[in-house]
Amino acid sequence: MNYRVAFVMLCGLALTLIAADYYKLPNTKRIDKDLYRSGKILIETRYCYHYTYGEDAVLKYEGPGAYSGSKIIWDDETPCEVKRVITD
Repeated sequence: MNYRVAFVMLCGLALTLIAADYYKLPNTKRIDKDLYRSGKILIETRYCYHYTYGEDAVLKYEGPGAYSGSKIIWDDETPCEVKRVITD
């Protein structure tokens, strides 16, 4: 196999593995320790101490499963690790 073809194949694979989806989380509120709500979405975090009573944020969703690498990114650009996302 040509090295250039192998390199391109590996690069394509790497791009698909690191792809993430971004979702707006309007009016996100802290409802308990490591638990936030935005509309019908509950977000369980890990060691997140961000206090908010209606802040907009962005969810960087890396995929299902606990500790998948997903994060909430707040208006001040600080991130919190997401443990899981629950929708009603």
